[in-house]
Amino acid sequence: MATKDICPQRRDVDLLSRVVDFIIPEDDFPSAGQAGVSEFLLGLWRSGTEPSGSLVFEGLRRLDREAHTVFGVAFVDAPARQQDEIVLRHAHAPWFATLCELVAEGYYSNPGNGSNPHALSWRMIGYEPGLPDGPDGPPSNMQDMVRGKLCA
Repeated sequence: MATKDICPQRRDVDLLSRVVDFIIPEDDFPSAGQAGVSEFLLGLWRSGTEPSGSLVFEGLRRLDREAHTVFGVAFVDAPARQQDEIVLRHAHAPWFATLCELVAEGYYSNPGNGSNPHALSWRMIGYEPGLPDGPDGPPSNMQDMVRGKLCA
């Protein structure tokens, strides 16, 4: 299946959302899923911009089959402890490494790329977008700005 032809079933999207939240869970800040990372990834895969969709969905389906085999329930219906156990068994799999990288990209990306609404993750790490102003960066107080200089 060509990645840009990806049309995942609802079950696949639920699996993706659950694992995305495993990678970056909610704490004082939103989880990856709450920050729109699942939708961001689906958009990349559907557009053909990122070719790993088939690989990742195959891995996610393996998680689901393993949950059924080991615990007798779908992955998304298993208790969190059992989900953790299954995901950790796949921690070194190429599909999971790819997914982790893409989740981080989506979570910390420019909000204009369709994820990281309101730059939440940027605030979490203390990043303030803008261009530096001189060798010491922009002034910390806007009143210190000198007329004629650009404000980042």
